[in-house]
Order: sequence, then C-alpha cells, then structure tokens
Amino acid sequence: MSETIKIGGRSSLLSRIQVHTVKQALKEKNKELNFETVFRESSGDKDLTTPLWQFAGQGIFTKDLQEDLLSHKLDIVIHSFKDMDLKERNDTTLIPILSREDVRDVLLFKKNKWINLPNEITILTSSPRREYHIKEFLKNYFPTPINNFEINIESVRGNIQTRLRKYLDHESGGILVAKAALDRILNFQDHENVLPELKEIKQLIRETLNLSLFMVLPSSIFPSAPAQGTLCAEIRKEDNHLKSLLSQIVDPETELTANEEREILSKYGGGCHQKIGVTVLKRDYGKVTFVRGITEEGEILHTKELSDSPNLSFTKEEVWPPHAKMAARQRERLTYSIPKDVDVFVSRGYAFPLDLSVNPSNQILWSAGLSTWKDLALRGFWVNGTCDGLGESEPPEIDSILGRKPNFVKLTHMDSDKHSSVYPVIPTYFVSAPEIPIPFDTSKIKAAYWRSGSEFDIVTKRFPELLNVIHFVGPGSTFRKIKHALGEEGSKNKIFVSLSFESWAEKYIKQ
Repeated sequence: MSETIKIGGRSSLLSRIQVHTVKQALKEKNKELNFETVFRESSGDKDLTTPLWQFAGQGIFTKDLQEDLLSHKLDIVIHSFKDMDLKERNDTTLIPILSREDVRDVLLFKKNKWINLPNEITILTSSPRREYHIKEFLKNYFPTPINNFEINIESVRGNIQTRLRKYLDHESGGILVAKAALDRILNFQDHENVLPELKEIKQLIRETLNLSLFMVLPSSIFPSAPAQGTLCAEIRKEDNHLKSLLSQIVDPETELTANEEREILSKYGGGCHQKIGVTVLKRDYGKVTFVRGITEEGEILHTKELSDSPNLSFTKEEVWPPHAKMAARQRERLTYSIPKDVDVFVSRGYAFPLDLSVNPSNQILWSAGLSTWKDLALRGFWVNGTCDGLGESEPPEIDSILGRKPNFVKLTHMDSDKHSSVYPVIPTYFVSAPEIPIPFDTSKIKAAYWRSGSEFDIVTKRFPELLNVIHFVGPGSTFRKIKHALGEEGSKNKIFVSLSFESWAEKYIKQ
C-alpha cells in the first residue's frame, strides 16, 4: 500500500461531503497517515433523464469507481450504502462505517399550493418505492381536503440541488427526498474550505425549506431503502490493513441494522426498481423491523415486528383489560393555556382542543402515533411527523431542516406523569378511572397490557395482586414508569414491550 491513502467518491457535493467526513474521521484516529481525496463523475450522474429503476443491476453510480479501485488508482471508495447492489463480490469488500444518519424520507410541499389548492397535485420522485408508498400515505395522513384530490407522480433525477431547483421551477406540489441528504449538507462544517459551493447550496436548501411545509414520513408505513443514511467503504479484498483501519470507525448498531435491511430485501430480489422499503431500528427494548411494499409477483408486504418477544399465550379471561378489550374510560375537556408560538406534541387526538389552532408556517405539530396523526389530518391540520408509536423519547431530529431547536409542549390528560415526560406537560382533558367489570376475579389474571402509567397506578392500587402478573406496555414513558415501579427484581422477566395493543392481542391472546 502506498504511503498516501487515496479515498474516492462521486463528484456530487453530497458525495464529496461524505468522503471528507470519512477522511476527517480516519485522520482523527491516524494522525500520522496521509489521505488524498479523488472524485469522478459516474455514469448515473451523466444520465439525468432515464428513470433509475431502468438501470436495475447496472451499478450506474458505483461501477466506474470500482474499476478505479481494482486498478489501484484508488485505495478506498466511499458510497451511500443504499446505492450498492446486493450481489456477492469477488474482488472487493463493503464495510459500513460511521453512525447512521436519519433513515426517514421527507416530503416537502409548497406553501402556496397549500393555500391555493389545485384540483390535483404532483409529487416529484424517481423511486418506485417512494411512489408506491406516497400514494397510500396521502389518502390518510394529508390534511383534508387534499387527500381527496388526484395525485400525480413525476420522475426527477439529479443531485440534491438539481432536484430542489426542478421542484421550485415546477408546478408540482411536492418532492420526496432522503432526510439524510438534507441533514448531511446542512450540518457539514467546511473548516478546510474544500467545498466552495457549499454555502450557496446550503442557502438553496434553506430557501426551499422556507417556501415549503415538511413532513418527516414514518418508518412504519414509509420504510426507507435498505441501508439509507449509511455510508460504506469499498476496498480490495486483499487489503487487510485498510480493513483494520476502517474498523476503527465502524458503528456496531449501524452495521447491524444496515446489513439486516439488505438481507431482508435480498429475499425479494433486491434492486432500486423494487417497491419495497425496509427499516430496522435498534432500541433498548428490542429491535423493531418494518417491511412494507409489493413484490414483483404482486405479494403485499406489511410487517411490523419487535424482536425478543416472549413465547407466551393467554385466554381472554386471563388478561387485563377484561376480555382483551380496552377498558372504557370517560373523558372531559379542561380549560387550558398554551404559550404563544410553541411547538405542539399531541399524545392523543382527543388531547388537541377543538378551539386550538397551529400555524404550520412557524409551528411544528408532532404526534405520538399514527392514529393521532390521522385524527389531526381529518381535522385539517398539517402534521410534521410522529414518534410512530415508539414512545415520546423517539427524537424528532428536525433541528437541521427546521433551522432551530423545536420548543415542544405536550398536550395530554391531567393525570399524565409529568416527571417521566420528555416535554413540559399541558393537561387539556380529564380521563376517568378505567371501568372494572363486576364481578372481577383477579386470581385468574396472568398478564396485563397497560396503555398508560395512570391506568397502571389506578388499577394496581385497587388490586395490588396485579403487580405480580406479567406486564406488557407500549415503548416509551409507560415502559420506563412501570419498570421503575416494579423495581429491578420485580421487573425481571415480568415486563415486555408490545408495539401496540392490537399487536399484543393478536400475538398473545388465544382466539
């Protein structure tokens, strides 16, 4: 290996940012080594008219760089891992590196189209996966009456700045982009002055965002391309020294999730022509896997799974809530006061008062889950994103595209645990104790699903023997609260996470 290590990549701004990011990370670990960057235009960068799916399997963004690698013109090539085909390599090795950026896609929608709604809207994207997902998404999660309008899809190609300029010049309503691309450009600090156009393109992105409303699309119904947001390094197979060098900047969680997503897609053939999204998230309560799309044979895929689930089953008479049906609770609205211009986090649809308005131009509206998002959309509100039912500790991660830190207050019920909440709590309604049937024989109960910490407190205070059953909860603050209440010994093998009440009932209740 030469004394200077040559790191190559595509000539687009985003690719150069990625290469320089890797170079900086390697230099921090190996100050004695010299690194040189080399960039070249790929075949895919030259052809901006042919839809990407028509190039399936041709490696249009990677082939030229791989040839330079094998001819020893380069030592390391940096790719977006999602661009790499799934076939086995004979001469090179792929190594996922650095921490993964946000895996989600973003929909940008022009504010003037929102104000003066046409009879139809056009969304720009070159991805069959995004096209398939967005049509379904718009039906339920866009504010009415937009969701009743005709939706057209138009292909758009080019680097991020080219696509944004096409979006601004086009009569389209929206464009779909990878959030990781926006975040990488906006967050990159060019301390060495190696990217002279960076300032101009950051300004273009900021101007585009200022003219647009945005939605960060939920992974559960809009999973990403496998390995989206992940960088990988390609090296020659025999270069064990470089493999050891790159291992210093490998993030184990990124490596796990990106490789698993690619493995899942490979079962269906792989390729950017596929209308299949796969997202794997590693959390402290387990590994969450979302798969959604349609195979080439027409099979509809819709998977939402949590790993490490216990192998248990119960009858309807052995669980709380009774008969595995949500215990009824009465709600009553409260007088509330919300500071001006704060961002709003909504725990449930009912928590959003009927007389409250949120200005989508300068306030963020975030939902705890998809049912809350749908409730708010039906009422005509623009929702920017959701915790996707994974708990409010799921960070929005919107500082870069928002241009500021969000200032959320949480709208919820009066008995919500303020101490376990991520955000300042504003109670907007009162909820009664859950109805308990008479007679209610607690000696038969073996397991309970708690939809909130207050429900757990109320029921176990009246029936303390239920503290000893197996507990199931959704992820987030309820899980943390009940785990704390049971103590380390009490919670051992006694508390498990389910992604929703419906998935819990389907998995654990004998029909």
